[in-house]
Order: sequence, then structure tokens, then C-alpha cells
Amino acid sequence: MRRVLIVLSTVVLACAVIPFASAHQPVELLDTDTSAKAGPLLVDGTISFAIRASFTKSGQKKAFRAALKEGDQLDVQYLIVDKKPENALKNSQLPQLVITSPTGKKFTIKINERSPFYEPYGGTNYFYLARYSAPAEAGIYQFLITSRAKAGITIAVGEKEIRGEVVRGPAPVITPTPTASPTATTTPAAAKSTPEPTASSTPKAEATVQSGYTMANVKANNSESSCWSVISGNVYNLTQWINSHPGGPSRIRALCGTDGTSSFNAQHAGRSTPISTLANYLLGPLAK
Repeated sequence: MRRVLIVLSTVVLACAVIPFASAHQPVELLDTDTSAKAGPLLVDGTISFAIRASFTKSGQKKAFRAALKEGDQLDVQYLIVDKKPENALKNSQLPQLVITSPTGKKFTIKINERSPFYEPYGGTNYFYLARYSAPAEAGIYQFLITSRAKAGITIAVGEKEIRGEVVRGPAPVITPTPTASPTATTTPAAAKSTPEPTASSTPKAEATVQSGYTMANVKANNSESSCWSVISGNVYNLTQWINSHPGGPSRIRALCGTDGTSSFNAQHAGRSTPISTLANYLLGPLAK
């Protein structure tokens, strides 16, 4: 993928030569991700991610963050699936995406195209609605999506086709290692005996960054309206797949809120098509 990123359907995209599903790792925004601080953090905003955001009514908000360094490029794409209600909505009815830079500069992504894009990995037709690329500031970018009607969008961010890391909670802080002082030999012995705080001596509760999804999260999403399942150590949001499953919706409903590894493997182990389809609904790893 080259220069193709912000997508809002499930989060950011820019000009693709690699299939969307394989190029962009999916991240599903939760109903609790109502602010950038509460939402997930893309640890490296140059790595490709597809952020998906679904809304049931106007006025809902979902948000996420992405970390970038000086010299990086911010690449974002806004996409929708070519199906109702999204493809029937006017531009003014689609969710609004506002990006805030680390220095506080805000800009709204303007929908200025409707270019068809077929994603062969999942056999899905999309429309590119906007693409944005610019040199990045160093720090954390905030992405706030506000709905104006029932809709789902995808925001694609980044373009490096490598595995990336997504965390929840405060952004990791890297403390530079202090260099030796020229006057270190004259420091009183009492002062020398007091160790400087280091990452290893920081209380674990403060240093740990929450990542992954817990089994409690999965069990809480145990209905047809919000169906999560664990399969082979990863958490998947299967809500949109329930009524599309070739074997019937009941097979997917039975997995909601459970560890569905055994059931999935019994039906699909070793078959490439079900495995590749499942990848489209990945939320992230199950927290250990």
C-alpha cells in the first residue's frame, strides 16, 4: 500500500497496490472509546491499520490515537462499504473525522471523492471518500469520529506492511537513560547510595499498559447485537458475520461470548477461505 490511508468503517487508508484486508490490520472501536484518551493507541502510526467504527444513531463519538515521530508521514484514508445504509447516505450524513495534531492543530477530513475499490481478500466492495497525506509532527495524533446517522466506516492509517502494536490506556513513556555527570566523583556517598528510579523499579501498577481483550470483555458481548468470540487466542467481533455466514446464523450465535476455538476448528480447520474471512473481524489478542 502506497499513500493510501484513513478509513472509517471498523479506522484509516491512501493508494493501494496490496489488498486492503491483508495490508491493513483491523482494529474495532468499542462503544467505550468515546474520546482519544479512552480509545486505542497505534504505537507506530506509520504501520498500516484499518480502524472500524460503527454507529447506530447521530451524535455518537468514537476515537483513537496514533504515535508518530519527526520525519514520519501521516497517511490517512476514509472508506465506506458499498452497501446500505452507507452507500445511500449523502456526504453530510456520513460520520465526521477530525484529526488533532500533537501541537493542537485541528483539521476536518473533507469527503471529496467516491472512488470504487474492490478488496479481494474478503470479497468486499468499498468506496474511497477521502485521502490525506502530510509530514507528521512528533507526538500523539488524536482522531475523533462523530456520527451524523446510522453508519459504519473504516479509517486507514499508515502504510508499512508489517505487524503493528495497539495498546489501551496511557501511552508508553520512554525515559532516557541518564548519562554520567562529570562531577560524579565528588557526589557525597550518602547521595550515591540512593538509587535513581528506573523502569524496573517503577511500581508495576503505574508502568503497565493495558493491552489485549479480556475474557470478561468477550463474555459481556454475548448477543446477536454484539457478538464476540475467542478463536485460537484472538478475539473477534462476529456481529456483522452472523447473517452472512453460509452455514446459517445459528452457528455464529452459538459462539457469542465464548471461546469458540473448538467449534471453529471442528468445522474449518485447515481451510483457507474460512480462516481468511475470520481475519476480517479481528479485534486483537486475548489478554493473558
